[in-house]
Amino acid sequence: MTKSAGPEPLTGIAVLQTGVAWKTSGGGQKGWRGKLKRAQGTDLDLECVALSEQRAVRMCWFDNEDAFDNGSLITLGDNTTGKGDGDDETVIARLNDIPPGVDTLVFIVSAFKEGVSFSKVEGITLSVYDGGPGGKLLGQYWPDIDSRNNACVMAKAKRTANGWTIEIVNEMGNARTRDALLQLAKQYA
Repeated sequence: MTKSAGPEPLTGIAVLQTGVAWKTSGGGQKGWRGKLKRAQGTDLDLECVALSEQRAVRMCWFDNEDAFDNGSLITLGDNTTGKGDGDDETVIARLNDIPPGVDTLVFIVSAFKEGVSFSKVEGITLSVYDGGPGGKLLGQYWPDIDSRNNACVMAKAKRTANGWTIEIVNEMGNARTRDALLQLAKQYA
């Protein structure tokens, strides 16, 4: 998956799983100061905004773990440190169960909470999987992070007449409120 590839069909994929991983930076500090900063961790968040004709209808994130109350768009929890192996936060979309009026899912990683910044992380990785039985990694990418911003629209899934597609977006923005996240997502409908 690359940004330049454009939309890629999700043929035969009923469960789309996106995960984001990050590592906390030592902030340029060496020795015990850098170790202390890494030990504290950084709280980034993965959000998925469901849109219908450019109108935000639901957001799946740490404050709403089951967006439609039917298991079709869920998050697997809120990692507040970025510690651990593998993906730190995951969103699962059961594409066949997403309500019919929803035509776009926008995936955003943000330094949403006060005092959190992308400058505190060494790297962010977005992974996209076939989340079905025997699912496999479909692609991984490392976004261009600009620490002057606090949100990155990483990818979007779009419903078409032939099924769903996924596309890398990799665009930075600012969003310190829920409404700002929704507005940012609407730009990519």
